[in-house]
Amino acid sequence: MKRALENRLGFLIGDIARRYGVIYDRRAKQEIELTRAQCRLIVYLSAYGELRQTDLAMFADVSPMTVARMVDRMETAGWVRRQTDPADRRAFRVSITDKADDRLDAALLLGDDLTSKMTEGFSQDEVDTLLSMLKRMRVNLASFNEARGGASGEDDATQRADADDR
Repeated sequence: MKRALENRLGFLIGDIARRYGVIYDRRAKQEIELTRAQCRLIVYLSAYGELRQTDLAMFADVSPMTVARMVDRMETAGWVRRQTDPADRRAFRVSITDKADDRLDAALLLGDDLTSKMTEGFSQDEVDTLLSMLKRMRVNLASFNEARGGASGEDDATQRADADDR
C-alpha cells in the first residue's frame, strides 16, 4: 500500500536536503572544482579552525576512514594541510590552506544562490521564521539526543555556532 509522505516532516527535510545536495554537488564540481563533501569540510574547518580528523568526521557525519581518504585527496590537491597532533602523535589535525580559503566565498555564495532559489516567493519574514524554526528543531534534537545519552560534541559545537548567530 502506498503511503503519503509529503506531510511527514522528517521525510520532507531529508528529501529537500537530498535534492539540495545533488544540485550543489553538480554545480560545485563545475563552478569551483570541489565536491559538496569537500566544500563541507572546508566550511567546517573555516568555522571551527584546525580540527582533528575524528572531529571533522563527526561534523561531516561520515566515518573517520572516509574523512581520512577525503583529506588525503584534498591534501594532494592543496586544499588542506594535515599535521600530527602534538597532544597525540597517532592523531592528525587538519586545517585549510590559502587556496581553500580563496574558494570558500564561492562555496558559500553557491549555497546562498541555492537558498535563494529554494525560498523563491517567500517574504523575508517567512525566511527568517523558517530559519528560526529550523534552529529550534536542531536544538530540540540535540537536547533529546543528550538526554538519551548520545554524543554531544557536535551538538555543543552547533549550539555555540547558534549563539554566535544571535
